[in-house]
Amino acid sequence: MNLQSQLQRVQTHVVTKLTSIMDIWCANYEGGCTGGKMRGDRGEEIETLVKDTIHLLGQTFQLDLTAKRGNSDKKVCRIHEKNIQKDHQVDIHVYYNQRFIAVIECKAYLDSCYYVRACDDFQLFKKFGYPVKHYIFTLENSIDEDTRIFTDYITDSVCDKIFYVLDGKRSSSKPIYDKKYRKPINKANVYDFLETIYQLCQSVSESVSESSESSSSAAVATATP
Repeated sequence: MNLQSQLQRVQTHVVTKLTSIMDIWCANYEGGCTGGKMRGDRGEEIETLVKDTIHLLGQTFQLDLTAKRGNSDKKVCRIHEKNIQKDHQVDIHVYYNQRFIAVIECKAYLDSCYYVRACDDFQLFKKFGYPVKHYIFTLENSIDEDTRIFTDYITDSVCDKIFYVLDGKRSSSKPIYDKKYRKPINKANVYDFLETIYQLCQSVSESVSESSESSSSAAVATATP
């Protein structure tokens, strides 16, 4: 089975799982579930979806690819000369061959405030020497385009990619957990997310291989009289 076919199999699983999750949201809303509880449940379930998807990718391609929730995998940001340190994390931390390679912020919707906050979080990882990719996985798009452009400008485009999983812009008066306003899943963007993570793993493998070859060549050159 070729790469595309394997990614499509994982894509089908993710789309089916997200469809089931959205079915439950709509049923809960019809059953009188409050907006506050809906927000809490959605955040938790999106993080779980992303974490499980990363693990499924690893299983499908027989890769040592895992994901951890950030609140159980906090990273130290340390100012040595001041003897100050703070713990930092985002929603999902991704590991490949036990190497920390990416962070993913998970959102039910991405608005301007959330984007600015996510980029601030990403900048901390960069500032304190964590060489990871920075992604946002969000169901709905609610961001003002000017704010996105401005934020990218002042943060040197620290966010590597945003994946919008549902079609169309968000409307606060038309929540997707009301079945009248439910949006279709953008299968192409789901596939893009999967392919991006897979290609990141390949890139990391190539980088490690090149580094090993360079070290070996340097060792041979040093040993040669």
